[in-house]
Amino acid sequence: MWKQYVTDKSIREVLAAIYGCDAVQIGDNEVELYATLKRHLTKKELRLFIMVEAGIEQAEIAAELKMDEAPFEKARHKTYSKVRSNKIQDSVRTIHSDSKNG
Repeated sequence: MWKQYVTDKSIREVLAAIYGCDAVQIGDNEVELYATLKRHLTKKELRLFIMVEAGIEQAEIAAELKMDEAPFEKARHKTYSKVRSNKIQDSVRTIHSDSKNG
């Protein structure tokens, strides 16, 4: 789904920007990074995250996810809070250390 919407940046680049770190601190296996996001976010949250990162207009995202503006903002905030959580950060950094050690 990532490549369907986001063509100009990788999951790794997006997560590095969100966490305020260098991309080298995050795993370089895009499939594993996507799987980590998929494991920790609901389908709706994952779709919202990807569409926001793709630069799609809020109204278009809200329409596709069948939600009004106020619930959209709340869902967006909750999704990005989850992405910034230690649980996901630790997971994507574990992917990095596993790929270095493997």
